[in-house]
Amino acid sequence: MTKFLNKVLFAKVWELLVLLVVVAAFATVYRVYFSRAVALTQVCERLQDLQSDENADAFTSLAGEVGKWLQEVNRICQIRRPIREAR
Repeated sequence: MTKFLNKVLFAKVWELLVLLVVVAAFATVYRVYFSRAVALTQVCERLQDLQSDENADAFTSLAGEVGKWLQEVNRICQIRRPIREAR
């Protein structure tokens, strides 16, 4: 009887350890995804502020690698920007 209880207890401990590892992995992946989403939102908001500022002409005249990068970031921001309801 004692041997059976030890086996059951051992199995439950392993089950809890596996569950803990799965939860930790899920939490890590979620945190990484969420922090990237927040960072991208902040970049998009800052880029929008810069484009609507008096420096907006500088964005339209940029050429080369920087201009391509800004256009790509702007495209990504337009794709993922949530639709805001009119208030």
